[in-house]
Amino acid sequence: MVENTRLGATIHPPGTVQLNDVTAEHNRTIWHPIPSSDPNDPLNWSRLRKNVNFGLACFYTFVIYVVIDIATVVYGQVHEELGFSFQQLNQSFAVSDAGIAIGGIFFIPFALRFGRRPVYLLSILILVGTTIWQARMQTIGDLYGFNMVCGLAGSIGEIICAMTIADLFFVSERGAKTNILTIALNTGTYLSPVAAGFIADGQGWRWIWWWSAILSAILLLAFIFFYEETIYVPLQQHDALPSATDDTEKPNVKEIETVLAERPPIRDDVPMKSYKERLALFTKTGGNFRNIFRHVYQPFVILFTLPGVAFVAIVYGSLLTWLAIVINTQATYFTLPPYNFSSVGVGLLNLPVLLGCILGGYFGGHLSDYSIKWLAKRNGGLYEPEMRLWLAFPCLLITPAGYFMFGLSMARGMAWPIPAVGLGIYGFGSTGLSNVTLLYLLDSYRDVIGDANDLVR
Repeated sequence: MVENTRLGATIHPPGTVQLNDVTAEHNRTIWHPIPSSDPNDPLNWSRLRKNVNFGLACFYTFVIYVVIDIATVVYGQVHEELGFSFQQLNQSFAVSDAGIAIGGIFFIPFALRFGRRPVYLLSILILVGTTIWQARMQTIGDLYGFNMVCGLAGSIGEIICAMTIADLFFVSERGAKTNILTIALNTGTYLSPVAAGFIADGQGWRWIWWWSAILSAILLLAFIFFYEETIYVPLQQHDALPSATDDTEKPNVKEIETVLAERPPIRDDVPMKSYKERLALFTKTGGNFRNIFRHVYQPFVILFTLPGVAFVAIVYGSLLTWLAIVINTQATYFTLPPYNFSSVGVGLLNLPVLLGCILGGYFGGHLSDYSIKWLAKRNGGLYEPEMRLWLAFPCLLITPAGYFMFGLSMARGMAWPIPAVGLGIYGFGSTGLSNVTLLYLLDSYRDVIGDANDLVR
């Protein structure tokens, strides 16, 4: 913390806010960030309007991870029909991961400059095309090409949704919303292969892609007609706080925080946007194309100048690497002796992971919101983003324990329930840890969340 000698008060680091009013009779929670008086500010939207937009973002995340992760279930059938080796199939998954790694660098600058809506729509449109391409796949070039393009389109699956959460919700609500988003993500990752296994067994492996194309087309229509832009361009005129340069009266920080903590009344002279205006394709935020280029390299600057971002990048990158290894080894080795699983069996093996992820999501999401309120109350009402990291410690032990249980039991050919339990433990720990670190990033660096999350992804 920095002492401001001019005001005789303490200035807190970014992300540190007064979350609880401990002087109030019932210890009320203070909303942060403070919304404007503009009725079009997404923080001022009705609960229903916020939830419709957030629900669509969750649906988007679900479909993204359906398309990215269902292919592993049908590796055996594709190998038999098209002659692709398991090595080539695993390499195609790596190609998809490469697309995911670099895609955000190109997409996110446009989301910051022109709004979230056009980037969502472009990504979904690409998904529709690539799923049809995959359903008609014949050559190894199709396999690699689809995965690269699909990875690029899906690269913003978590980044832009985290930006949407930051646009719509207050600090004390973000843990619960991040948990719901994580459930959608994990359902797409782990439950869709279960359905894909049954579809492939009953209709053939190509139909998992035709159904994905249908799902993507439904998502596209839903976004065209119902998803509103959540990026907020402030009004030109604002009510100013009392000036700190007035020599006759110098307000202290507590007085300023009291002003900021009070939600300003909604202005009656500002009209609500029409339905057509809410669904505008582009929402310019000011600046020029230099700003777009700046957001291409800025994530790397942030990585080396903000240790908190570097920490989250290492944690999140490690979890994604472990996830890729789990998915590919599961799809390859459980089709071989001593397991000899069919596509249905491989798909069903995702259920224990999903169960662990749901429980871990509540641990790192909803419980995280409750814990920061309790810790802030003990800290005189002052919330610091690092308070979320207390819940990361048990996850740091649980995650590798489940990971090693899965790998060692599978390598030794133990009965399938043992690696399945290991997957469930791993799912709990990894999801809890990813939720906690993502929320820490979201609360600490809200103003650069697009660039910071882009680098982490």
